[in-house]
Amino acid sequence: MKHAVLILLATGLAPLLAQTAKPKAGPVDAATAFAIAAPDENSPFFMDPLSAARTRNADYAGRDANDTIAEYPQSRNTSGSAVAQIKGFFGGMFSSVNLGPIRTAPTTEKLEVEPAKFSLQDRREVNVTYTIRNNTKQISRLEYPTTQRIDILTHDSKGIVIDRWSDDRAFQPEEGIVVINPKERIEYQEKIPTREMKAGESYRVETFTTSSEKFQSEKLINPE
Repeated sequence: MKHAVLILLATGLAPLLAQTAKPKAGPVDAATAFAIAAPDENSPFFMDPLSAARTRNADYAGRDANDTIAEYPQSRNTSGSAVAQIKGFFGGMFSSVNLGPIRTAPTTEKLEVEPAKFSLQDRREVNVTYTIRNNTKQISRLEYPTTQRIDILTHDSKGIVIDRWSDDRAFQPEEGIVVINPKERIEYQEKIPTREMKAGESYRVETFTTSSEKFQSEKLINPE
């Protein structure tokens, strides 16, 4: 009796087991395993490419034709990248700042003509002061072949020399040395004539040393 009951139970459950049993999966190749499934066209978020293009054109319709749309991600070397914009901002801010070393010239030459404004009817001569300053930490030696130390030339507007200060002076052929200590200066004060000048014209006064090491300075004057 027990064997008969077991047989009947096995016979009745066989169809149910056959319906619920899942088919055994077969071998899957690598390409199929990593394949991207196609989008579900029944999804409410699905939009075909043609509809997406029409929507984009409608969104940007009526905007300025000169407007541009940034495309991201951008390379760090492109002009529109964040790195390039930051470099451009700080480059423009500090473009006028000189971060290089500041160096002082070894010497400073200065020429002054007094008075700065004068009338030819009132002045037959003007004063000329020529200064040489040693800006270094070492002694500056100026060696001269004669007793002459400087010369002064007056040029007209065409560059022609109308007066040379040393022409009417005599100098001895004696060698000499002038020493300028560090941070000190030497000063020469002379006079130049105005007899060859004309009112309303510009003249260039040039002063220079006659030593082996040349120093030179010039200044424009406008007599009235």
